[in-house]
Amino acid sequence: MRIAIVGVSIEIMLSSPVDTDLDTIQEYDAADILGGDVWLIRGMLQRISEDSDLEAVPLYWATALPGGPLTAGAYAAIKKKTLDQVGANGPFDGILVANHGALEAAGLDRDADTDFVEAVRARVGPAVPIGVALDLHGDMTPGFLAAATVFSVLRTAPHRDDKETGYRAADQLIRVLRTGIRPRKAAVAIPILVPGETAVTSAPPAKALYGALPELDGRPDIMEANILVGFAWNDRPWTGVTALAVSESDSGKARAAAVELAQRIWAERHEFRLRMETAEVEAGLRRAAASDRTPVYLSDAGDNTTAGAPGDLTLVLAAALELGVEDFVFPGIKAPETVRRCAAAGVGQKVEIALGAEHVSRAPSTVVVTGEVLAVGERLNLGGFQPYRLKEAAWARVRIDGTIATFHEKAIGITTPHHLEAMGIHPKRHRAYVVKLGYLHPQLEDIAPRHILLLSDGNSQLDMTRLKWSRLRRPMIPLDRDFAWQPEDGLYGDN
Repeated sequence: MRIAIVGVSIEIMLSSPVDTDLDTIQEYDAADILGGDVWLIRGMLQRISEDSDLEAVPLYWATALPGGPLTAGAYAAIKKKTLDQVGANGPFDGILVANHGALEAAGLDRDADTDFVEAVRARVGPAVPIGVALDLHGDMTPGFLAAATVFSVLRTAPHRDDKETGYRAADQLIRVLRTGIRPRKAAVAIPILVPGETAVTSAPPAKALYGALPELDGRPDIMEANILVGFAWNDRPWTGVTALAVSESDSGKARAAAVELAQRIWAERHEFRLRMETAEVEAGLRRAAASDRTPVYLSDAGDNTTAGAPGDLTLVLAAALELGVEDFVFPGIKAPETVRRCAAAGVGQKVEIALGAEHVSRAPSTVVVTGEVLAVGERLNLGGFQPYRLKEAAWARVRIDGTIATFHEKAIGITTPHHLEAMGIHPKRHRAYVVKLGYLHPQLEDIAPRHILLLSDGNSQLDMTRLKWSRLRRPMIPLDRDFAWQPEDGLYGDN
């Protein structure tokens, strides 16, 4: 049996002022996928390889650092390439799709993940089962639920289980192929906005909610139950939390499991809040400067590039310079003109930098400083597959008073120690590192004795009540506090 693998996994923040276009997208063909240890797909390949009568046929996969809306032209090109590959290399017994769940395309007035999987469904016809693996920060729609056959969703944030999630998606699909069962699906749209930092799965309430999923999976006739916390920043009718269940054959059992899971989530609706150490910017910088546990990693949460913010803001760096902190590192600031000026000046030279002059997500500001150029490069030599990564671009490392900052031609997600090492920065020998993240990603979390999330300004700031909403379904927690709701109000799926 032949199983195709495709997908487009990009997390889109509609309010980000920088579009995601083909120049920023990493495209993987069959050879890249087979040799690349690729996100989610590596688990799919592992499961398929365990059965000698199965053939994995990876075709095409696209990804990019989270950002602003995917341009209409880029989305059309990705979808056409996918469908052409499916048509040219078929027929297939099954299809696996590795998507994110928060894809949005300019000019497309519907959920783009739904549109993509519906297009794949239309190309292969109604008889070919489709298994989908998703990030837990994605959304669901009735059309998406109907177009696919089975679903698996990440169960950890920070994400540590992409391989296991891809494996489960493939395993479910293979069970469908081997047994001929016709799974029944149900979902409940729950009116809660949950930014990812309030649903870290090592802390309540997400720890218990996600921890209970294996018990639901183990019930008779249930293939898998999942929770999508959604992508809370997007003003879309489908934004919100989803409880999802797939049964081998019984739509009633799928509905019952989804409703039970939704009830558990709703009971915790006011418990989704920041559980890590947090601070306003100046207070957090002072704490880090005085900490006896080092290194301290601080998150510039308002300018989180792994949520889609541009990474252009220098507000925290300017605050640190005003405070006069020592031995702080500020990696990952998008400032293409600063990079050009540093490259033109050369290593060892002094360069005048107008911090804030290149802001695009907030009003430009100007704090003029003098920096020494320590290193410049045309690209970062990261090697291999890494999620949350754009195509490599020019960068510069600069010393400004008691701090080191790196500036970049394009947005970048500093998510691993290797990112720092590639720029000549040791990830543990400085007092503090201020990264443009929310929660720390796993490899940084593992080396940080202390983490402080800064409640900074920016496109990814974490107070949902400060954002403008016009299309979001209402009422919605936390925008609306006191309203009656029951899971049947949001239930949809197979009859």
